[in-house]
Amino acid sequence: MKKFVISLCLLLGVSLPLCAQPLPEPEGKVILSIAGKIGKSQDGKVARFDLSQLQQLDSKTFYFQTRWTDTAHEYHGPKLSALLEAVEAKGDIIRMTALNDYSVDIDRAFIQQYDPILAWQQDGRKLSVREKGPLWLLLPIHEFPHLNEGESSAKMIWQLRDIEIR
Repeated sequence: MKKFVISLCLLLGVSLPLCAQPLPEPEGKVILSIAGKIGKSQDGKVARFDLSQLQQLDSKTFYFQTRWTDTAHEYHGPKLSALLEAVEAKGDIIRMTALNDYSVDIDRAFIQQYDPILAWQQDGRKLSVREKGPLWLLLPIHEFPHLNEGESSAKMIWQLRDIEIR
């Protein structure tokens, strides 16, 4: 089917990005929605992800103590840059919104510089809402300690539910 779509696009002179396959539908509970300036979604407007889909993205593991935890923990999740690539994000401002409607704007350049993750796992266990899950944006404070202070630490939004690309 994919070869047919590509052949049809080439035959009609349509650019390949316009003929790109939509994202697969989530099979489990949707835990993250992405809208705004994106090139790929399920319906042309919003990209919805369940945990299984997020687990398929390029990921990283961090080990450190945050300002909000008593001890060091191992956190694992997809790189935010991989998620933005998966939806073909085109904007420079990434607005992230939590379950409680707290939101934070992050510049694309900041994401490229520090390569944060969307942690879904802490010490081998799925993060619950009580533990700042289902997704917690974490910065590599073990590599860049200054990110654990002030304005940068405010970017580490937990209970993430929506992303808007501007």
